[in-house]
Amino acid sequence: MILALAACASHPVVDKAQCKIQGGTVQGVGMFATPACVIPYADAGKACSDKSDCLGMCKASHDATVGQEDTGTCQRTNQDIFGCYNEIKDGVVVAGMCVV
Repeated sequence: MILALAACASHPVVDKAQCKIQGGTVQGVGMFATPACVIPYADAGKACSDKSDCLGMCKASHDATVGQEDTGTCQRTNQDIFGCYNEIKDGVVVAGMCVV
């Protein structure tokens, strides 16, 4: 509870000009809508079978089965990490995590 309150107390300062130079926009992300520089990836949504195919991670579809061979899609932005998801590594769905 104390950590949750501390997280609400202050947000990190985001350099909007630097974010824009990097091609991003400042947006609230995560459960607490913390301001962050959100940068879209050029390969967003591209089919992938491993992180090496993407600028970000290779995310499995929501109905993919852990342990099965499958393809995924490349992460949309540098902040597309919130929620629950599995990843594709070496063409196989591996258990991911939930990030709030």
